[in-house]
Amino acid sequence: MVKIKLSFVILNYKTKHLLRLVLRNLQNLQLSLPHEVIVVDNASGDGSAQMVQRLYPDVRLIVSPVNTGHAKGNNLGITQAVGEYVVIMNSDIIFFDQQDIVRMVAYLDSHPEVALLGPQLRNADDTIQYSCFRPYSLFTPVYRRTPLGRLSFAQKDLAQHLMVDFDHQEVREVDWLLGAALMARKQVLDTLGAFNEQFFLYFADYELCDRIRFHGYKVVYYPDVHIVHYHRRESAQKSFWGGIGSVFNYTTRIHMKDWWIYLRINQRGYASHS
Repeated sequence: MVKIKLSFVILNYKTKHLLRLVLRNLQNLQLSLPHEVIVVDNASGDGSAQMVQRLYPDVRLIVSPVNTGHAKGNNLGITQAVGEYVVIMNSDIIFFDQQDIVRMVAYLDSHPEVALLGPQLRNADDTIQYSCFRPYSLFTPVYRRTPLGRLSFAQKDLAQHLMVDFDHQEVREVDWLLGAALMARKQVLDTLGAFNEQFFLYFADYELCDRIRFHGYKVVYYPDVHIVHYHRRESAQKSFWGGIGSVFNYTTRIHMKDWWIYLRINQRGYASHS
C-alpha cells in the first residue's frame, strides 16, 4: 500500500464556488506525491457538500451538522488525515504549480526541527498579504477593530505586529503564521494537539504557533513559495462612525472573545498541552 505523504485539509463554510475552484486547482496540479484531499463542510447549507460528492468523488468529505468554527472544523479533518504532512488550507487558496508543494515538502524533509511552514500569501492583484507576525500587544486587537487604529501610536503598534519592516522575501523563523495555508508535521499535531477548540474563529493559529515553539519546534515563513489567498478583510477605509459601529458587529465580538481566551491560556502557560 502506498504511504500517503500529504493530506490536504480544506475547511469550507458557505464558499461553494470558491471551493470548486480550489478543488479543480488541486486536481489540475497533477501532484506526483501520494496525497489525499479532505474537505470539511461546516454546515454550509449552500450545496457545497453535494457539489463535492458529485464532481469530486475521490475527495474525502466530512459534513458537520453545525458550524463548529475554524479550530474544531479543521480538527475534524486533521484527525482523519493519514499523511506525513498536513496542508491546512482555507477554501480560497490557489497554488500555481505542483513544484511549489514539492518544495515545501522538501524543506520539511530536510529540516526536522521545523513543525509548521507557511508560504508567502498574495492577494488576487499579486500584492503581498501579511501572513507572518510578531506577537500582539495587549491593545493590538482594539487598534485593528476600532478607529483608534488610525492614531499614530496605534499605527506603530500595528506595523510592529504586521512586520512591515520585513521585506517578506527571506526564509525566516517567525512567531506566528496565518492559518489560511500551512504545512504541518502530522506527528507533531498528534503529539501536541492540533488547534485549541476553545477558539471559534480567531487566534487558534496564534496559540498553535506558541505551543509548537514552546515545545522546541520552529515555525517558519517560506516565501520561496507564494500562493494566492482570496481574502477580503473588512475595509479599513470606513468612516469614523462606521468604525465605531464595527465595534459592535458579530465578527468583532468574536475577535475580542477569542482574544480574551488567548490571554487566559497564555497566562497559564503550555504545560497542560504537553
